[in-house]
Amino acid sequence: MLAPLLEAIAEQLSGRPPERLGVAVSGGGDSVALLAALVEHVKGTGTELSVITVNHGLRPEAKEEVALVTDLCARWNLSHHVEYWKGWSGEGNLQSTARDARYELMADWAYGNGVTHIALGHTADDQAETFIMRLARGAGVDGLSAMAPRRVRYGVTWVRPFLRIERSALRTYLTAAQLSWCEDPSNENPDFERVRVRDALTVLGSLGVHTDTLVDVAHNMSQAREALDWQTFLAARETATIRHGVVAMDLRSFRMLPDEIRRRLLIHAVRWTSGSAYAPRRAAVAHALAAVRASETVTLDGCQITVENDIVWVFRELNAVKDFVSEVGDLWDDRWLVSGPEDDPDIEVRALGYDALSEVEGWRDLGLPRAAMAAMPSVWYDQTLMAVPVTGVDPDWTAELDNGQDAFFAALLSH
Repeated sequence: MLAPLLEAIAEQLSGRPPERLGVAVSGGGDSVALLAALVEHVKGTGTELSVITVNHGLRPEAKEEVALVTDLCARWNLSHHVEYWKGWSGEGNLQSTARDARYELMADWAYGNGVTHIALGHTADDQAETFIMRLARGAGVDGLSAMAPRRVRYGVTWVRPFLRIERSALRTYLTAAQLSWCEDPSNENPDFERVRVRDALTVLGSLGVHTDTLVDVAHNMSQAREALDWQTFLAARETATIRHGVVAMDLRSFRMLPDEIRRRLLIHAVRWTSGSAYAPRRAAVAHALAAVRASETVTLDGCQITVENDIVWVFRELNAVKDFVSEVGDLWDDRWLVSGPEDDPDIEVRALGYDALSEVEGWRDLGLPRAAMAAMPSVWYDQTLMAVPVTGVDPDWTAELDNGQDAFFAALLSH
């Protein structure tokens, strides 16, 4: 019963085993089985195993779950760290907010402890359930793609070795090994969408649609996504350039792209420019593409998209950055590093704005739209404009993108 679990782990970790491997353990069956299997896997490998548990403080059972994990770690002489999340404001989607917070907390812990990889206990059942939930929302290829067995996020490599192993197999292993786990009572609460989907999968099974079938379909979607990403990368190489942090795409070439490649390229340009972790909503993207077809200006996720001189320009919208202020040497708008001869704390980096633009000599020589220039970083002392580094007029002041042109293209293949 253990052998298939060890084979799955070895497939993800044996090539270049990390010196320090973290494992996220909640106390549920999936993560406890992962921990137990990893204890066996790391024997003789030189890999140091550490355990992290995130307590969201949302359920009274959480204390019992943490205690169970603590006991398991003591049994195997493993270090165990517990993070407590207290960031719920009562607004937005609780599960989504808690998930994002969990990853950030674990990544911070990993960074502070020299942990480069963290193993997660997602299973084939999680793949199938996620596929059904996204299908119900009308997701496209990206949304229906399988979770990646390895992914880098927040500077950590997240590893999911059990994505093709069903939850029932893990429970069978735990029972045979006489290991206890905690059952989350919310797993029986039909108020949660995932619980309703689990019930639906039982019905689908009677029609021949089983968990492994859905996992295979999700994998097929992942391959389709990779092909689309590659075609978008090639299209970007032919169509797009980066000019002073602004994405410029040849209008004729952009219009000739297949609809899906054109959509993906625009989304990528917006996300790279805004720094957003998520793609804008499909309807908003469709509206933006229609505006481009009509050569109209539109805003999307803090970016302005306009057509001038047969070029589709994507750049930061002034309203999105007009209140951002940073010191020289710090990142402005999380993307521009402004450096200069003075580090007086009273000198600030702000958006240029339209009023000050009239004072800037030679800005038209850059060939950028006026609105793009207005959102550029500039150096101020009180109300006095000192420099606009992108113009190059004052060589003592520079503005460099934290993620430049190479990153724009490389990110298209980052799945």
